[in-house]
Amino acid sequence: MNPQEIAIVGIVFGSIVSIVFIAIVGGLIKTWMKNKSGKNLSENKEFLSALREFKEKTDRRLSNIEAIITEEREEELLSDQSEKKSTYKEKQNDHLEIELDDETDSEKEAGSGSGNLKNMLNQ
Repeated sequence: MNPQEIAIVGIVFGSIVSIVFIAIVGGLIKTWMKNKSGKNLSENKEFLSALREFKEKTDRRLSNIEAIITEEREEELLSDQSEKKSTYKEKQNDHLEIELDDETDSEKEAGSGSGNLKNMLNQ
């Protein structure tokens, strides 16, 4: 082999070994930093305050959304109830008219029958 070829093979092989070495060392450093930061999570004041602030904002948003939903449901219920009341009143008025018609017919029958029956009903 030529000395130039040996130098090229050495450079390529050395580059591969150095890249693998750097990757392994970098992975170990990342793992060490993650473990160290995980233990001090409760000591990290900035992270905890940001987490509390996020939770409070989320709670406020949820309460606002719940309030909006309950208002809409109440409006729907009120509109449904008013529709039911109006239909009920219409039915009641129809029913009253029918009853009034029935009463007039019954009064006619009672009047045509005997006066004693009419007096007994009044007492």
